[in-house]
Amino acid sequence: MSDDSGTSDVEQADIECFAALPHDTVQVTGVTENAVRKTIRDNQDTTDVVKYIRFTNVPPAVADKFSLRNTRQMFNRSTRYMIIKLLTGAHETAAHGLSGAMQHEIYNMGLEEAICPLGSKTVHGVFCRKEADAAYGPAQHVPGRSPQWPTVVVEVGVSESYRKLRADADWWLTNSGGDVKLVVIVSISRRTPNIRFETVALNPTVASLRLQRPRYAPYIRQTITASRNANEPNSQTSITPSVPLTIPFEDLLCRPPVPPEGDIQIPPHRLEIISKHVWAEQGL
Repeated sequence: MSDDSGTSDVEQADIECFAALPHDTVQVTGVTENAVRKTIRDNQDTTDVVKYIRFTNVPPAVADKFSLRNTRQMFNRSTRYMIIKLLTGAHETAAHGLSGAMQHEIYNMGLEEAICPLGSKTVHGVFCRKEADAAYGPAQHVPGRSPQWPTVVVEVGVSESYRKLRADADWWLTNSGGDVKLVVIVSISRRTPNIRFETVALNPTVASLRLQRPRYAPYIRQTITASRNANEPNSQTSITPSVPLTIPFEDLLCRPPVPPEGDIQIPPHRLEIISKHVWAEQGL
C-alpha cells in the first residue's frame, strides 16, 4: 500500500509478487537463454499442480524470448528478476473449466460479441510485465481506460502458494490503476480434495490527508470452497456457501446491464463439476 515513505502501491505490489513465492520455489542466479530452458525442462516433470522458478540477473533480451507453452511469465525489467510458473494438468483443468463456465454464461446472455476472451495475454505494468491464466475484457474500447488491460483476470495455483495468488491479484488491480476490476483466484489443495474459489476487487480510499492521493486497497469480495471426504472418492462434494460465484456485469463490461442482462453467475453445480475434474486429474 502507499505510505508516507514514498513506496507506491505499484512498487509494493511488485515486491510482494516476488517475496510471496512458496518455499519450494526453484532459485536460479545468473542465467543465459540455454540455462533458462534447461531449468524449465528439468523441472517440468517434477510437479503435481504448479511450480515456480525464480531467476535473477536475467538480461531483458533473454526474458523477451520466453513465452513458452505450459508456462506463465512475470519479468521485472528494472531488477531483472523473472518468475516462470510451470503448469500441469490439474492447473489447466481448473483454468479451462472456469473459463468454460464463464463462456457458457456469457453465451446464454447473448454477450459473446461484447466480451473478448484474452487468454494468457501478456500485459505491461509500470515496472513488470505479466501473463494471467485467463482474462476477459470488453470487445469495444471503453473511453477513459487503457485497452491493454482486461477487466477480469483469473489466477490459478495451489494452496501452498495462496499468498502468491493474492499478490498476483493485487498486482493486476494496482498496476492497472483500477482498469482491472476483478481477479478470480482458484486455490487448489495439493494433497486433499479441496478448492477455494475467491474474487478480489479494489476499494479505493484516501491514503492520508497529507498525501491526498488514492490508495488502492484490494479486498476479498467472495469466497466459495469445494471439498469432499478425502477417504471416500465417491462421497458428495460440498460447496460452501452454496451460492453462485459472481462476476458483476459492470466489472466485466464497464457499463450498467440492460435487462435482461445481468451478472455472470457460475452456479454451485458448475463449481462442483470443475472441482471433480481437477481431483480426477490429481488422482484424488
